[in-house]
This record gives sequence, structure tokens and C-alpha cells, in this order.
Amino acid sequence: MNEDQYARRADFGARVLVVDDDAIARRSLRAMLERGYYQVETASSGAEAIEILPRFRPELLLLDIIMPGMDGLETCRRIRAMQGCDLLPIIFLTSDDRPETHAEAFKAKGDDFLRKPVFKTELIVRIRSLMRLKRLQAEIQSERDALIEAQKQKEDLFEFIVHDLKNPLATIQVGLDLLSSRSDMPPASQPRLLRLRETAQGMGRMVQNILDLGRAEQMGLDLNPTRILLKDWVPLLVAEVEGRAQRLCQTLEWECPEGIAITADQELLRRVILNLLDNALNYSPEGARTRIVAEASGNSVRVKVLDQGLGIPEHMRQAVFDKFMRLAEGGSKARSGSGLGLTFCHAVAEAHGGRIWVEGNDPKGSVFIVEIPDEDRNQSPVFASEPETSDCQAFPSPQG
Repeated sequence: MNEDQYARRADFGARVLVVDDDAIARRSLRAMLERGYYQVETASSGAEAIEILPRFRPELLLLDIIMPGMDGLETCRRIRAMQGCDLLPIIFLTSDDRPETHAEAFKAKGDDFLRKPVFKTELIVRIRSLMRLKRLQAEIQSERDALIEAQKQKEDLFEFIVHDLKNPLATIQVGLDLLSSRSDMPPASQPRLLRLRETAQGMGRMVQNILDLGRAEQMGLDLNPTRILLKDWVPLLVAEVEGRAQRLCQTLEWECPEGIAITADQELLRRVILNLLDNALNYSPEGARTRIVAEASGNSVRVKVLDQGLGIPEHMRQAVFDKFMRLAEGGSKARSGSGLGLTFCHAVAEAHGGRIWVEGNDPKGSVFIVEIPDEDRNQSPVFASEPETSDCQAFPSPQG
């Protein structure tokens, strides 16, 4: 092979550091490598190699294993711990052919293994193959880092735009509230105005979901836990969507035993239940019944939302909590969409150390279950003094 042929190689002129305590072995390896048009530096010990490394910046290391003082295995471990050396190709050289030596070499994160005496052809082939592989790995890592950075910039821009939507949306909501309070508002306009207010509130929750999801992915949700007595709290949630359920000719019911309480972030949990109620109303037909059931389960509290909608196939019940994923019409498969409500619910449940999942609602529909652990439940005095009676309330809808 002439010099022009070498110049076309990707490893032509690559910097190689040879580490060996045997001076004759160092000279022999240097001669082989320089004839292969590599730049070569040598070191007689592991400590000297670590000292040379920042200055020479080798692209490959030939490292003897058996050396006095710091052996090759320890040298390799220390080099791997240095910044920027995780992808540095390292080939061990040794006359020790025991299997356990090979195992220790790869355990120390070496990349290849050559037995002494080293032959030039085998050495050059191993170097070329290993450097080609490592350069491909470096290119893949660089492209991955670029994609991650581009995605982060995209998400930051998206969050910035969404955050700026809050101000005009708040202005719209204030304007709708003022219109609703006017005494001269025609009765025929009231249903339309109520629908606009509910739409604006839904948009507000959507905007806040997006912001909270971005915050959760970066640093986690900031919880403000308070003690919530569910029998007093659940009816307030039902009342927020009662008007919409009536217009859709659907029925809302709730059921909660006396004394069940939970320590949680009230606002975040409120938005979780409202998201689940919105889904139930959106995907249930006229005349359907949606129920909220709160119950104790061991050291946890569960809140269930049962609907009579299309239902979710068993194989899709985990995917519905993924970002930008929702079911296509008929519920048979998933398609990309703008739905982030269930993703937000999943993030809130996990932030509380709990979970959320979906089951079938026989004979038709789905049951979304939010489970939040509550270590204070058994110690709360309300349970010692109040009986475990159950309240069940219905909010009937007008007949369509």
C-alpha cells in the first residue's frame, strides 16, 4: 500500500499512545505504527500515560496489562473516569492468555485484546476497525445530542407561546364573567354564554396542563398538599361540570363513604378529576351515566370515574397516557392528537407517589382509577369517631 492509499483511510495520521514498561516492546510498536502512518507517543507506566493524555490527546491507546506499580487494568479504569475519555478506544496487550485475564480486561472497559507478540497486520486491522467503530459511535452521539438540543429548544419555544396565551385567555374569561352578570342580558343568550365560559375554562386547563407537564419533565411538579375531606370536596367538582352534562342529556352521580380524607395537592387533584370528567362527557352518548366513586384501599385512597362511552381496548389502556396520543373514532387504535389531559393526570398521580390506570366498565365504557397513598389515613381521628356510612348523590339531566 503506498502513501496515497493510506491518505484515503479515515485513520490516516491518527494519534496513538503506546503504554508498556518494556522499552523494546515500545520501540517495536512505534516502528509498526509509524510505518502505518500513525502519530505515536509512548509511556513506560500508567502514571506517565495519564500525565501525557491531556497534552497528546490520543485517538487510540495500546495498553500493556502487566506493569509494575499501576497495572494496565487500573490505568484503564482511571482513564475511563477522566472527562472525555469514555469513547477513547483502548486495546490491551499481554502475554497472559488466561480467560480470567480477558474477563478482567473487558470489565475494566477495554475495547479489544491482543496477545503478545503482536503482529503488524493484525495490529493495523484491529486499530482501523476499532477506530472506525468509535468514530461512528461519536457521530451517533453527536447527532443524538443535537437532536436533544433541538427538541429542548422546540419545547422551550412551545412553552413560551403557551405561557403567553394565558393573559389573553384570562381577559376573555373576565369579559365573559362580566357579560354573565349583566341584568339586561337576553335569556336566549345565556346558554350560549355559558358554553363560551365553559370552553374558555377548558382552554385554561389545557394551557395549564401543558405548562405543568413541561415543568414536571424538567424538575417535577411542586406539590402543595392539604387535607381534603372527599365527601365535601367531590360534590364541588361535580357541580363544575353539571351544566354541561345537562346540555348533553347525561347524568352525573357521586358516591363517597363518610370520613374518607386524603393529603394531596387540592388544585392539581381537582384538575385531574375534571380532566377525567371532561373525557367521560366527551365520549359518552346521550342518556349516559357518569359516576365518581371514592373509596379506601389499604393505605391508599382511590377515586374512580366510570363512564358509558366507547371504552378502551385492553391493548391500548397504557398508551392513552402517552403524550399527544388519543384514540381514533371507535377506540380501536391510537392516533396523534393534541390530547394532554391523561398525560397530565399520570404526572400528577406519580408526583403524589400514586398511579392511574384504566379498566373496562361492564357492559360498556371505561373506569379511570386514581390511587393516591395516604399514610395519615389510619391515624386520622375522623375515622375513629365517624361511622363508615356511604352517601350516593345523583344529578339528573333533563330528558333530551
